[in-house]
Amino acid sequence: MPERIQSSHLTPRNSQTMRLRYLIPVLLIVCVTAGGAVIAHAAGDRQRTFTNAAAQLRAQWDRDQAAGVPASSLAPVRAELADQQPTATWWSPGWLQDDGHTLIDRLTAQTQSAWNAALDGQRTQAEAVIAQWTSFAAQQSAWLTASAVASAGQWTAQLSAAPTPAAIAALVTSWKAFLAQQQTAIVSAQQAKLAAELQSAGGPQVVLATARRLVAVAASANLDAGNVAALSAQLGSEIASNSADALATGDQLLSAVTALQSLVNLNDQVDGQMLPLLYSVDQAQAEGTPHAAAFAAQRSTIATQFRAARTADQITAVAQAVTSLEAQLAAELVANQCGHPVAGGKVITISLSLQEMVFYQDGCVARATPVSTGRPQLRTPTGTFSIFYKKSPFTFVSPWPPSSPFYYFPSPVSWVMEFAAGGYFIHDAPWESPGEYGPGSENNLSAASHGCVHTPTAVMQWAFSWTSTGTPVVISA
Repeated sequence: MPERIQSSHLTPRNSQTMRLRYLIPVLLIVCVTAGGAVIAHAAGDRQRTFTNAAAQLRAQWDRDQAAGVPASSLAPVRAELADQQPTATWWSPGWLQDDGHTLIDRLTAQTQSAWNAALDGQRTQAEAVIAQWTSFAAQQSAWLTASAVASAGQWTAQLSAAPTPAAIAALVTSWKAFLAQQQTAIVSAQQAKLAAELQSAGGPQVVLATARRLVAVAASANLDAGNVAALSAQLGSEIASNSADALATGDQLLSAVTALQSLVNLNDQVDGQMLPLLYSVDQAQAEGTPHAAAFAAQRSTIATQFRAARTADQITAVAQAVTSLEAQLAAELVANQCGHPVAGGKVITISLSLQEMVFYQDGCVARATPVSTGRPQLRTPTGTFSIFYKKSPFTFVSPWPPSSPFYYFPSPVSWVMEFAAGGYFIHDAPWESPGEYGPGSENNLSAASHGCVHTPTAVMQWAFSWTSTGTPVVISA
């Protein structure tokens, strides 16, 4: 019987089973690898997106700093990006849970707030120089040339067109130099005019009239007029007697009058800085900056020194103290524009004791201004309110009869924002002069309101657009 040969090949069924045993693990490995690749690719995309956004932010900060935003204002956002940015490797699934989008959005908003604060801070300084020029021009209108008046008349337009804090700072520097140049030019013109008229037939009389006017101004400002009064009396006597000594006395008086005119000009310059300085101190106190109390004490000391100052040296010392405090205040207000303990979004705070209103956006100061609130017996209420009505223009009509001491004639204004029932508004007051706002204005019956909050026109125009219905208004004593 032939020997049966056993086949060494598996049956087809067994062969198929064996192949599946090897194929399943391979497929699992391929699937896991493909899934990991998809996750890694998605994570890598998010990591690249964040890296690009962070690089754009850093570039924006560099541009903003070059454009005048203080480095101290950008330091917190730089530090926050360095501390909180996701640091997982590009392929890590961690990028799927935290793509850094929220961080980038928050830093972008803070960057815009820092820019706005820097821009507003420089605008405040620019507006102060414009106000100083306005006061100076009113006092020296007879001595200013038409070209000088025209040049300064462009400042407001130049300020509106300035696109960056650095551009505004450059304007402020040039304006201050122009103002100093005009002051010097006017003193020189006054000296030349007096000298020329002294040499003419009626010269001594002109000098005498100028001397008498300056002596009266010096007396009202508590300034040391030197020997101007004595020389004036001597020259008047010599002119009456036709004395030959009149010309020599006139020369002495001319020199004394020139010095006194310079002293009066210097005193006027410092006097023009005192109110803006007070406003800056009040703003620091209203915002609660770290050194606000110390600044208030310094300003009080400076005010006392200014009232007592009688000579050029004493007033110069006051001017230097004012300049130093102005610089400290400006730096502190910029460095502390954010992080204030107020609610998120837009908030308006008003301090009745400081007569100061501050506008906040997400804890950052958007703008601040002195105000005038309710007079005695009609004080502005304290508490937390909200804007519920806005109108432009608007006319106030007295709810009191003409026989009442509180009666007022119909008063049209441009913008109103009502915050409390009973007719309590934040509004402009075109009848109130710029120098009447701030501390004490609530007791000044020519400035105080009937319970509303009077706001300077330029600020009120901005505030009306900035403020939305529902904005909280927090009023403290």
